[in-house]
Amino acid sequence: MKRQTFIRLAFIMACLATFIAGPSRVAAQEETEWNTWTTFEVKKDITDRLSAYVAPQVRFAEQFEVDEYFIQAGVEYELFKFLEVGGNYRYLINERTSKSTEYFHRMAFDLVGKHDISRFELQLRTRYTNYDELDDNEGFNDATMRYRLKSDYDIPNSKFKPLIGVEFFHQLEDKEINKIRYMAELAYKINKVHDIAIGYLMHAYMNEDRRANIVTLEYQIDF
Repeated sequence: MKRQTFIRLAFIMACLATFIAGPSRVAAQEETEWNTWTTFEVKKDITDRLSAYVAPQVRFAEQFEVDEYFIQAGVEYELFKFLEVGGNYRYLINERTSKSTEYFHRMAFDLVGKHDISRFELQLRTRYTNYDELDDNEGFNDATMRYRLKSDYDIPNSKFKPLIGVEFFHQLEDKEINKIRYMAELAYKINKVHDIAIGYLMHAYMNEDRRANIVTLEYQIDF
């Protein structure tokens, strides 16, 4: 590997490691919680550039109580080798013990830039999301911009692929970053069609004295 490429890789990974290490500085008195998210995704390549997917997900709170669940469907289109656009729709149900269950629509639009450096793939995604609660007449009124930087590494002669990243949630009405998501994941390719992954997310809330620790489990069929 050329020295210049090695320096760039070292710099990029140092920046990502700094993002991931950031939560360790959170105050000890902060309220914490543990959740588990499970996802099953089916993805189909329609053409060389266009794909579609369906992904139901169940999210559990502590003690494995169902917190919310949804089904999501979306499409992705590769404009260029380095640029992709996409969109998805989510129908979401929030289970609530102290009040009635909440039902939401959510729409999202993505712009994704990609760049390979040796065996590293860097990805920068900008996502717009908005929610509409079905029980009120306010329409879509929770607009958020999300900025995610992540990198995975293609290990030579291995079916495992590690990933780390960070995502910022920018609430447009309040004009502020109200949440940061740190992520780490290890995926395993069973065969050409089936993949599984286990991961960890940490949500740091900027305006609240709490954080959420989330274990993620995902099974994907891609054909």
